[in-house]
Parts: sequence; C-alpha cells; structure tokens
Amino acid sequence: MNSNNTPHILIVDDEKFNIEIVAAYLKEEKYKLSFALNAQGTLKTVSKLKIDLILLDISMPDIDGFKVCSMLKSEPKTKDIPIIFLTAHNDIDYIQKAFEVGGVDYINKPFNSVELLARVKTHLQNKTYLEEIKIKQSKLAQLSITDPLTKLNNSLFFETQIKSKLNSKKPFWVMYVKINNFEKINSLYGFHTSNSIIKKFAQLLADTAIPKSIIARLYGVSFAVIIKDYDDESIEDMKKRLFQQYKKSKDLADIFNYSISISHINRPTTLDIVYKNLQTSLKKFQE
Repeated sequence: MNSNNTPHILIVDDEKFNIEIVAAYLKEEKYKLSFALNAQGTLKTVSKLKIDLILLDISMPDIDGFKVCSMLKSEPKTKDIPIIFLTAHNDIDYIQKAFEVGGVDYINKPFNSVELLARVKTHLQNKTYLEEIKIKQSKLAQLSITDPLTKLNNSLFFETQIKSKLNSKKPFWVMYVKINNFEKINSLYGFHTSNSIIKKFAQLLADTAIPKSIIARLYGVSFAVIIKDYDDESIEDMKKRLFQQYKKSKDLADIFNYSISISHINRPTTLDIVYKNLQTSLKKFQE
C-alpha cells in the first residue's frame, strides 16, 4: 500500500464512459485514482506510479486485457499488483482465461456499485495481508542467518556462502580471527562486559573489512570474513586497518589480543580442509 495508506487504483478501459462510471463509485471511498485507455497507457502508468490495484477491461483494441495482464505478471515490479477484470462477457471460457493469465477476480458490465466496491475492498485487504506476511517472512529469514549478539552473519549463513564459493571454483580469500584467552576475560569482567567486548570487536571487523566482504561470527569469540579475489597487498592493508583500529580502542587493546589466519582459496578443496588450514595457521597478529 502507499505510504499515506490511501490505496491507488488504476482503471483501464478504452471507453471513457466506463471509466467515469467506475471512478464515480470509487470516489465515494476516497481512493486515489489513475486512468488508462489502452495497453500503452497502462504500462506507462505502472512504470511511473505505485499502483495497488488494477481494474482492467478485457475487450480493448490492439492489445486486449488478457495480454496486458500477462505482460504485467511477467515483470518483477508489477507481478504482485492484483488485477480485477472488467468484462461484458459471461462466457465461462473468458472467465477461466481471466484467472489463467493472473487475474484475481472479474466484474461483469453493467457494473453493480455494491459488488464493485466490495470486491475492490476485499482484494486491497488481501494485498495488504500478503505484504505483511512477506515482511514478516523476510524478517524471520534475516533472523535465521544473523548472530543475535553482534548482528553479523551467523555460522549457518557463513557455511552456506563458503560452500557456494567453493562450488563456483573461483578464487577468494578467507580470514579467520579469534580473541585469545577469553575465558579469563569472562571471569574477570563478567558476562555483560564480555558481551560488550565481543560486540565492539565485531564492529571493528565490519568497519575495517574490504567493502562487500561477508563477515560472520562463527561461534564464541571466533569470526570469519570471506573476501573477493583481491591482490595480496589489499589483504595485508585490511589486516593492518583492523589492528590499527584495535590499538586505538584502548578498552579493547588493554584487555585482550587476538590471533588471525588468512587463506587464499585458488584451487579445488573442501570446507573441512579450509577450516583445518585456517585453524592450524592461526597466529597472534603483530604489526
């Protein structure tokens, strides 16, 4: 729905008189209205405006409503706009085709105002419900791949991405970072402060990584970064940026140090071997 919560309806009919009739009924509900007389006008309008519902005449010259509907349903931007067909035909074949091409409903001419308003209201409500469901699903999907403490990607998402990279057989880098001796920090400073330290270090990783890198908290105080196939110098610069920002942050540098390893994946291998190589080459970072 539009940001001002007023539904925007597009009425499409090659007869202006029919548009005027429909518009007169809909204006009673204070809907925002736009009009088109043909396929070209319809496509132009939906490309420029945010339309919530289309009332579409079937029998139009040149390109009929069925074809227009198919065109709209084939485009990502317009495929979810509900389309109610307007038709003078009662033939079952027409009605069946209306649904086959993607219409959600049909209204017979001459129009019955009560029926028209009821069906418009129903499909606008359905659209709102579907949008709300999609938003909730998107949030749930994001939560499923996000580490709740640091808001970085989690280990599940990281593993999926690194498997995808390995399957593509294109070179890339993986950096593995671990905070050292965190058990002592946890005992000394307590749970709340320890979590704050983890979050702040995670933010340093995000701030200093090469743009568009995939950054994840694997588990505990272990982090990993998947990086595109940059040259060695760029990777070293990224490692130094992290260290420099870490040293500037006295509330981190005075409490812990970290170890780091990095691997250039440029030949076929497995996920287990990648993890093993990163862990065995892990060393305390020194400038």
